[in-house]
Amino acid sequence: MSMVSHELKTPLTSILLFTQIMQKNYQDNKNDLGKQMSNKIETQSKKMIAMIRDFLSLARIEEDQLQINKESITLLSLFEEVREEAQLMISKHKIKFACAEPITIFADHDKIAQVFTNLISNAIKYSPAGGTITIGCEKKDGKVKLFVSDEGIGIAKEDQEKLFNRFYRVDNDEIAHISGFGIGLYIVSEILRYHDSAIEVESEKGSGTTFYFSLDEIGDPIPS
Repeated sequence: MSMVSHELKTPLTSILLFTQIMQKNYQDNKNDLGKQMSNKIETQSKKMIAMIRDFLSLARIEEDQLQINKESITLLSLFEEVREEAQLMISKHKIKFACAEPITIFADHDKIAQVFTNLISNAIKYSPAGGTITIGCEKKDGKVKLFVSDEGIGIAKEDQEKLFNRFYRVDNDEIAHISGFGIGLYIVSEILRYHDSAIEVESEKGSGTTFYFSLDEIGDPIPS
């Protein structure tokens, strides 16, 4: 899986690069149709790259080779980064931040960005009518609680315990058309396990969903 994922990523990276060159060219020539088409190519290419990234993470997790490199991360800059990436996937949704104060956490930047990207992608899929997706943080019990909430279709209680199992998908006619492999939330849970944290969920059918977890703030004593 790791080898195949690497092989798939190389041509997609080239496609993405050429698409960005096309976008600049179309913008200079004021070719609206060409710009729209190249934007769609970029969006779909980034979706593929995100899926490949998840499969690479899955392979590393199963080989017990997922590496965590912790550093100080300013949450506002991280949120801006993941929102910018998410903007390519959304048409009906609005993403907003909910942080009362500037906070810096101690974590692996790329892995936590992947956690937020996967949670936002999940929120987009399971709120097909649109609405607001909120990325938030708050200090709680000496830690920083981080969350992603949506206004979507919600998750039944009987499915919530299984959500983070590898390849698990909710068996529901309402979401049968939604694509996915059932590994996004599993990877989220594993990345957080490597951070000595755990993903949790609050949801009710028809009332949206909130995923949340806690991490160390940079001002706290850093574990050795």
